[in-house]
Amino acid sequence: MKVSRAAFGRLPDGSDVTTFTIDNGNGYRLRCMDYGATLIGFRAPDREGRADELTLCYDDFDRYLAGHPFFGSTVGRVANRIGGAKFELKGRTFELEPSEGGNLLHSGANGFHARLWQAEAFERGAHAGVLFSLVSPDGDQGFPGRLDVSVSISLTMDNELLFEYHAESDTPTPVNLTNHAYWNLAGAADRRRHAGEAVPAVEAGGAIGGHELTMFGREYLELDADSIPTGRILKVAGSPYDFTAPKPIRQDIAAADGYDLCYVLDPGQAEDGQPLRRAAMVREPSTGRTMEVVTTSPAVQFYTGNKLPVQTDGYDEPFRRYDAFCLETQYHPDAVNHANFPSIILNPGETFRHRTVHRFAVE
Repeated sequence: MKVSRAAFGRLPDGSDVTTFTIDNGNGYRLRCMDYGATLIGFRAPDREGRADELTLCYDDFDRYLAGHPFFGSTVGRVANRIGGAKFELKGRTFELEPSEGGNLLHSGANGFHARLWQAEAFERGAHAGVLFSLVSPDGDQGFPGRLDVSVSISLTMDNELLFEYHAESDTPTPVNLTNHAYWNLAGAADRRRHAGEAVPAVEAGGAIGGHELTMFGREYLELDADSIPTGRILKVAGSPYDFTAPKPIRQDIAAADGYDLCYVLDPGQAEDGQPLRRAAMVREPSTGRTMEVVTTSPAVQFYTGNKLPVQTDGYDEPFRRYDAFCLETQYHPDAVNHANFPSIILNPGETFRHRTVHRFAVE
């Protein structure tokens, strides 16, 4: 395993931003940076041995600093949405700053995705990566308690991409961490850069329409008009949201008006002492690439880049709707306001732990 680091940019306060690159020698390469504990690249070979970039990412730091739709970011303290941008805990109401209408999405503009994390690279035999750490003080983002959090992003010789999260708090506080990578197993960034190449129409599911997806969840969270869970958990059977058997993403994407939905995962089997659940299996027929996602979390948000911009000022080749998909392993969105959802409250003396593994292969 080979780990290298390089300067990537500078924050307005003069702080340097650093990238880390991990190469496992099998054609797989991971890149991440300390700003936002962000995955900024993942290259993998296809059945012909050609390596492509599989995530939506930018080539220079200024684009990240100007604002972006959470490309590869670590999201927290609370990922996904909080209805009304408020919640009650221990008899106290906590008011948060809305970031999507009257609701809070991904903890707002000053979330963990917009922080400079401490970073330490590591190599442990057949496993190498970066450990990012951050202290979120009491009152940060409107949440109670000091939160000490760490995120490890790493690559193995078995072609596995690992995300491991830990957090501790001195006061009861909600915690729900995830990574927000946008995937296209056909080759996300390389496809975008080839001027003149045909881009599949949105009506055909865009650039990800041909990906075959299986979701290991037979239930999903019903949403209201603002994409806030109503509290009802529904069956996917008979709906456009049913991926219990493999099917192309394009098949029902028009009926679903794009996907942005939280699936409740089926119970899993214990692995390495942790209750890992299968979340999803993705196959891309033209390249032969596959990606299996397993996780300790109880749910996964499937998002098809519905709000990606059609135009991006100053950039020759903007990302488009349905150029990529996200599989955000997490706890249920708006869990702080639904007693029937698994609790995301972290108490003093407890440790928040969450592990997600992406397993890559070629068929």
